[in-house]
Amino acid sequence: MMRKICVLVPLLLLLAVCGQVSVLRTENFLHYRSNFWSWKGAQAHCRQKHTDLVTIGGEKENQDFLYSQGWIGLYRENSTSNWKWSRRDEIAVFTNWESGFPKPDQNCAFKYNITDKWESHPCDHKHSFMCYNEKLVLVKKNKTWEQALEHCRNLEAVNSSEPATAFRNHRYDLATLLTLDDHVYAREKAKGATTNEVWTGLRYLAGQWLWVSGQGVVTYKDIKSCQTQRYCGILVKNGTTLFETSHCKRKINFLCSRKP
Repeated sequence: MMRKICVLVPLLLLLAVCGQVSVLRTENFLHYRSNFWSWKGAQAHCRQKHTDLVTIGGEKENQDFLYSQGWIGLYRENSTSNWKWSRRDEIAVFTNWESGFPKPDQNCAFKYNITDKWESHPCDHKHSFMCYNEKLVLVKKNKTWEQALEHCRNLEAVNSSEPATAFRNHRYDLATLLTLDDHVYAREKAKGATTNEVWTGLRYLAGQWLWVSGQGVVTYKDIKSCQTQRYCGILVKNGTTLFETSHCKRKINFLCSRKP
């Protein structure tokens, strides 16, 4: 099936991009060394104060935790179920077990200092733990641009006593990419997508290309050949351009970013 993708040639980004460090890349990990809680207790604390217990998506990320010790976000319901990450209950693709692990009836994952290997421990054991604040989220679900926007805005409420759908009560939006490094980091994230492109928060509204979060306007050379009202911003995971567009009704993976 043929599909049309419009390539945007940047004339000017009203927000400077060169040389700026990504605000999205600065996920911060917090190691609670002096708090010793069960896995469930640690999970509750991380979700209340931060995003969740840490998720480790691959070997490169795993090396970042070489000198850290504590509960990580990996768990399973029982000895026959899949291992999942606490954040969004995604089934784990990458694991790095110590020899002899995981063991039956030990359903939560823990790692010791100065090793990249993990162990399974009983979930009611008391350990230190590691939380993180996630600023850029890849969602591996195929949705239209509007559906993706709704999904992002439902991820987390600013005021937890009200629904995330309440006016301006959403913590996440479709991704806003303001710096060159934002784009580099977003493309690194997009490598894990199940589709070749991912939605971003770029949309043509009121005669302008805008970030749906309201954080900036983007100006481009003439792109009259594009039916702009029906086109939304994408990032091509194996591409080189900063922005491209595709029909907003296509269903693809997408990136959500946490608002400042």
